[in-house]
Amino acid sequence: MLAKLPPSRQLAPIDLVAPGFRGLNFSQSGSVLSPQYATKATNCTLDSAGRLAARDGITNLTSTPISGTPTVRTLFEHYRADGTTDLISAYAGGISNAVANPAANDISGTVDDANGRWWFQNFNDKCIGFQAGKTPIVRTGGTFATVVATSGSVPTGEVACAAFGRIWQANAEGTVLYYSGLLDETRWLAEDAGAGTIDMRNVWTQGTDTITAIWAFNGALVVFGNNHIVFWVDGRGSKLGIDPTNLYVSDVIAGTGCVSQYTIQAVGETDLLFLSPSGVQSIKRLLTEKSSPISSLSKYVRDEMLYQFRSETLTNIRSTYNPLYGFYLLSFPTTGVVWVLDQRRRYRDEDGDEVSIVTQWSLSLTAVASTKARTIYAARTAGKIGQYIGDTDEGSTFRFIYQSPWLDLGEQLADRLKMLKRLGAILFVRSNTTVVFKWSADFDEATASMQRTVATGGTASEWNIAEFGLAEWNGGLSLRILKVPARGRAQYFRIGIEADINGEFAVQQAELFTKIGRLA
Repeated sequence: MLAKLPPSRQLAPIDLVAPGFRGLNFSQSGSVLSPQYATKATNCTLDSAGRLAARDGITNLTSTPISGTPTVRTLFEHYRADGTTDLISAYAGGISNAVANPAANDISGTVDDANGRWWFQNFNDKCIGFQAGKTPIVRTGGTFATVVATSGSVPTGEVACAAFGRIWQANAEGTVLYYSGLLDETRWLAEDAGAGTIDMRNVWTQGTDTITAIWAFNGALVVFGNNHIVFWVDGRGSKLGIDPTNLYVSDVIAGTGCVSQYTIQAVGETDLLFLSPSGVQSIKRLLTEKSSPISSLSKYVRDEMLYQFRSETLTNIRSTYNPLYGFYLLSFPTTGVVWVLDQRRRYRDEDGDEVSIVTQWSLSLTAVASTKARTIYAARTAGKIGQYIGDTDEGSTFRFIYQSPWLDLGEQLADRLKMLKRLGAILFVRSNTTVVFKWSADFDEATASMQRTVATGGTASEWNIAEFGLAEWNGGLSLRILKVPARGRAQYFRIGIEADINGEFAVQQAELFTKIGRLA
């Protein structure tokens, strides 16, 4: 921003350094805001320097699509004690451990595979699958088989967790928590090999609730309801980690919960993220700040996120956390939006709330998973499996969209009329790209636009008075400086930058050139 107020009608360059680096702010989009926020950040993520940058594309890995092109509903990494892994995919009519030709490598065996919505867990060198109304399935060797009880009856609920040497599974009604015998998914009779039940109806503190998720966290078994989070611990401690006979409730957080187990992701060993009725929440933050159980990391996009959530089928929502990129992805496939919450740069806002930097991707991911190798696999096209890598979505470009909030262009200029003359930007661009600059004035939704084409290896670009050529970074990433003429007379302006992406693209800085007029 300007250091001092220029004389009236002097051309004033106004810099917006790393615009939108705090991500989306929908809740205050109708107000004048700092340029650190964005009101649109589509197909964006934050790069290592904290700039808004284009996401990677989805590259297809399936050379022979699944016959009938069914929707891939589940991706999961089955890993064994010897260190080998398989990427398991599930779809209506099959379960596979191959990416190039899934149907030719079907491992569903004799199980009912008509529905691909499986919740998989790694357990004692095996892979266990859960689905509502069905007996769990198990993969010990090459193919899956239905779990056959050696004692008691196997629960048929889909909410489950493999932890502390046992399977912890809700019944079909979501009211009772069952736990299996030690290292044995076939033993369910109470008192047989340590199996048993916990009636959660005796535990909820604010009326009735339903078990929606189960997870192991920081030495505790965490049972989520829609409006409760219950922490179970072993008071005596044991070699088993948790001995069910010594379990007691150590803590209860009421007033919030988890809407679906498909939204829970561990962030290292220190945190869990999940979608609650109040937005995406952090269990670490909830434990620290119990006085505010409805505050969420998605505070500034909460209403839009929950509005979209109402259109989704709970068992179709998918999520993943990837430590390499440092983001939590939450996919709403019906809406066609992936919410991206950066976990590297959480910050405290003016109210003292901890929030994440949030952007959006225009993708309908029906399945997504991160492996131990930190590779992100995703299902975008029916019958195919892809990887988050490359410059395009299966050969198609996608649109990078950035839009600022309404800007007063600094405290010293807020009450003056400005006459917009030019817009400029410093961009990192590696491929030939047409960049569209947009602007609006005084809360009018109508936009004007101009575009410039970046040709790699082209001529120099003008910036203020001096001229600069092409700058090379890391063997090919180009720093380009663009300007376009602009027109408008207003007190407040909103600007945007858009481009169809076919390579690396990031916004380093934006700049407005205005003449300063009279008091508004």
